[in-house]
Amino acid sequence: MIIIINGPLGIGKTQASWALMRRFPRAVMLDADYVAEFHPFDYYNDEHLAYAHATLRVLAGHHVSHGFQHFVINWVFEAPFQLDRLKRLLADLGLPIYAFRLLCAPDEIERRVRRRNLPDLDYELRRSRELIDILDRAAHTGDIGTPLDTTSLTPEQVADAILRQVPGATAHASTSIAPNSS
Repeated sequence: MIIIINGPLGIGKTQASWALMRRFPRAVMLDADYVAEFHPFDYYNDEHLAYAHATLRVLAGHHVSHGFQHFVINWVFEAPFQLDRLKRLLADLGLPIYAFRLLCAPDEIERRVRRRNLPDLDYELRRSRELIDILDRAAHTGDIGTPLDTTSLTPEQVADAILRQVPGATAHASTSIAPNSS
């Protein structure tokens, strides 16, 4: 299966993705912030976005050809067409695709952003608030993922909540797989 995690900057997409990965005996995480962007990258240039989505598809296809069947992809999908395009590109892999949009109370997301301890905190806080507004508006125009409130959840609890909403996921996943100690 392919699980796509959407949400604003700082909400915990990467941490939830790592927790999901640990639920499967063999899985791949594609964090689009690292594997699909290039420099200079303009998120609002559709050619750049299409290139990033195509890169994710190529990488997923490579992993499928080497026997991987479980994927977690995380990124910010600001508009339904962006998520839809990636789903269409991935569809030929023959794996079920599930998308989730992480939500969080504003004070908690601010706490999470501050905890990241990044150099440009003012920008990070401002951008996170902008993305919350953008995603809230986009959710009214189409599918940007099944909403999941993570306000009081740890990344492990987010992973469990996602898997509870994926048909048959418990047959493929185990919550007893311990995180890597390295």
